Amino acid sequence: MLSDRDYMREEDNGMGLSWTVMLLIALVVVFAADAIAKAYLGLSLQQHGTLSSSVWQKGWVWQLLTFQFLHVDFPHLFFNGLGLWMFGRPIEAAFGGRRMLGLWIAGGLVGGLLQLGISAAFPNQFSPDVVGASAGLMTFLAIFCRLEPDARILLALIVPVPARFLFYFSVGVALFFTVVPSRDGVAHAAHLGGLLFGWFWVQAGYHRGEGLGDRLSEAWQRWRQQRRSRGTSASRAASGRILKPTFGSKPAVARPEKLSDAEFMAREVDPILEKIARDGIGSLTAAERQTLEDARKKVARR
Repeated sequence: MLSDRDYMREEDNGMGLSWTVMLLIALVVVFAADAIAKAYLGLSLQQHGTLSSSVWQKGWVWQLLTFQFLHVDFPHLFFNGLGLWMFGRPIEAAFGGRRMLGLWIAGGLVGGLLQLGISAAFPNQFSPDVVGASAGLMTFLAIFCRLEPDARILLALIVPVPARFLFYFSVGVALFFTVVPSRDGVAHAAHLGGLLFGWFWVQAGYHRGEGLGDRLSEAWQRWRQQRRSRGTSASRAASGRILKPTFGSKPAVARPEKLSDAEFMAREVDPILEKIARDGIGSLTAAERQTLEDARKKVARR
C-alpha cells in the first residue's frame, strides 16, 4: 500500500525543495515565459513546443517532452498544478523524487503518443495538437488509486469518493470520449494513455522494484527447476532405487532447524525489515508477514 506511515524515501535535490514543488515551479516559470514572449515579442513557445503532427512530419521529437510544460491559460495551469500537488507528493514520498518525475514524463510520453496515433488514424475527428501536464497527472492518479483504492478523494473538490471509483470513472470518461470524439478541447486519448501507463506500471510490479525482466527470469528459473525435479524423479524410477518405508514405519520428515531468538531475528526478521525499508510494506509476501507475526509473539513472550 502507498502510505507515508509505512515508508518514506527522501532525496536531496540540492535546493531544499521537494521534487513535486520543483516541478510546479518549472510549470509556472514556463507559463510566465510564454505569456511574456507573447505580450512583448509577439512570439509563443507553443509554436514549436506544442505536441503536433510535426513529430513525424518534421522530426520535432522534442515536442513529446515540451508539450507537458505548456498550458493554454491560467485555469488550465492551476487545475493541473493542483492535481500534481495532490498526487505527486505521496508518490514522491513513496518512490522518491527522481522516480516521480520520471513517471510523470513517461506517462505524458505514452499519452502523447496515443493522442498522435489516434489523430493520425482519424484526422477529421481528433486533433494532434496537445499541451498540458494532465497526461502525466493521470499516471499519478492511476498509481495512487491502484495502491490506495480505499482512500477518500474529493471528486470535483466536493464529493468524497473511494480512490478506486475515481480511477474507474476517469478511465470510463477518457475511453468514451476517445471512441466518441468531442469538441471540448480536452485530449482524452492522452489522458487514457497516462491512465493505462500508470495501471500497467503497478500491475507489472514496477512499484515493488520488479520489472518485466524480473518476471521472465523468475518464470524461467521456475520452469528449469520443475524440469530438473521431473528429470530426477524419472531417473530414480528407472533405476529402481526408490526406497520404500517398511510396513508400519513412518517416513522421516525433515525438521526445521531450531534457532535461538537472536538467530531468528538476524536470519529471518532483519532481511524482511530491510525489504520494507527498500520496497515498502506492501511488497511483503504472506510468508514474510507470518514471519513478522512470529517475531512479534517472540518479543511479547519476553
